[in-house]
Amino acid sequence: MAVRLNKNYLCIGRRGTGKTTIAKAIAAATGRKICVIDTDFHPSYAKDFTLYKIADLPKWKSGNIRLITSNPEHAMKELNTHCTNAFIICEDAAKYVNANVQKPVKAFIIDHRKRDFDILLMFHFLADVPPYVAKQYDSMIIFKTGDNLETKQPKFANWHKILKVAKEVNAHKEFNFCIKIAIDE
Repeated sequence: MAVRLNKNYLCIGRRGTGKTTIAKAIAAATGRKICVIDTDFHPSYAKDFTLYKIADLPKWKSGNIRLITSNPEHAMKELNTHCTNAFIICEDAAKYVNANVQKPVKAFIIDHRKRDFDILLMFHFLADVPPYVAKQYDSMIIFKTGDNLETKQPKFANWHKILKVAKEVNAHKEFNFCIKIAIDE
């Protein structure tokens, strides 16, 4: 039986730190079907995810899929229109979720509970997370980032906690070390 959490996750970290590995593990643990929005054929999904066309989303009933698209906003709109009960992984979200959050992206984030979605957005830097998205997440997984942690980021309501955790992660000897924090911590 699939677990219904309807969470909005952020996964932040440099390339190669393990964001995709963690994202896949979290998604699999829910027991739900998984959709990856991918803009550049990320190799980690090649074996276990079926390539799908956005036009075929109304037919998606089960299984793990990935949408290779140059128009992720359209993919989000179609997922929000035709799909329910899924875990959605947004690879390299900074490429298409920017400071002026587009209407289909905003609707996708707002309606995720109504559509019974869990969403995980991946960014390489804390600084890349748009202010709107920084207000909407439930949990964040922080890996090593290249952020200047001396620059306060007030877009995060719990910046003091994020700063403490980011410094701890960056100081850890293991490159793939991460810590999860919740918005209410």
